Amino acid sequence: FCKCTCGQNSTIIELTKSALTHLPHASEPIDIDTLAPNVCMNCTRLLCGIAEPELCDGAAVDDDITPLCFQRDSLQDELIVSGFLLLVIGLLAWTVLRSHI
Repeated sequence: FCKCTCGQNSTIIELTKSALTHLPHASEPIDIDTLAPNVCMNCTRLLCGIAEPELCDGAAVDDDITPLCFQRDSLQDELIVSGFLLLVIGLLAWTVLRSHI
């Protein structure tokens, strides 16, 4: 994902090929053949400007578009949450079983 920020305005763009070919507000079509193999290298000021041409409307004159690439739902995050849930369920089960013994 690519978060584009300009002043107080921001938007998030999915960086998959299918999502980039169907951008609802794009000022021009994105050429899929020119995309970099590394997904985050496509998160640029140019992409933000094409995908959301009105992003800087209402922003101060000196505000510039700031792109930020991030990964949502990473494997590490899922493992941490799953481990925490298993630990809590295990402790609750232990408490219930211990009170019945």
